[in-house]
Amino acid sequence: MTGQAGGENQRIYARIEYQKAHRLRFLGHLDVATVFDRAVRRAQLPVAYTEGFHPRAKITFASPLPVGVTGLGELCGIDLVERLSHQQLAKRLSRELPDGLALVSTQVLPRTRRSPFADLSRADYIVTLQPDEVASDELQQAVQRFLNAERVEVQRQTKRRTRTIDIRPGTHELSVTEGADLQMSLSLRQDDLVKPAEVLAVLAEMMQRTSVPVAQMTRSRVYQV
Repeated sequence: MTGQAGGENQRIYARIEYQKAHRLRFLGHLDVATVFDRAVRRAQLPVAYTEGFHPRAKITFASPLPVGVTGLGELCGIDLVERLSHQQLAKRLSRELPDGLALVSTQVLPRTRRSPFADLSRADYIVTLQPDEVASDELQQAVQRFLNAERVEVQRQTKRRTRTIDIRPGTHELSVTEGADLQMSLSLRQDDLVKPAEVLAVLAEMMQRTSVPVAQMTRSRVYQV
């Protein structure tokens, strides 16, 4: 059932959890945004649009997923001008999304803040290595060295300068599974942000390698406070 948003000043939005997998994991963030924009138009959802000569659907994404990384629980917010059930929204939107972008869950919620994803805290990653390229005990020793270090410094390039960043405080979890996969839980907060590539670069240096031979990387979950 559709209807007005229920209050002149009340804002609502659709909170979408989706997967980005298979070949579409190589799609860049701007391309994903374009896919969603076109999908909501084809689905004829009651979406709020920007003003101007080229209006776009008001769609907000959580932390962009690096190209080539599979996402199992990515987050997207779509501003709505009319209320509809999350079942209707999921049915109409899912049939317009390409293979590789699949809905996990949908909610229709009050829009109580400027950005629905301003309170992202951390993300979990699973890194599968190339088989027989790195011994499990070698990787485990490097992980232990990382965890025992008081500081783990990396050089981070910004538009204006290169900064030295300590990524140890924002590395909440780092471990090796029985199957020799690497598990990481890394901060998404701006004050202690950690990028998966930075952790992998440090581990490679600790193993006296030029790089860690990654076969597949997956972001399994994104957390909000």
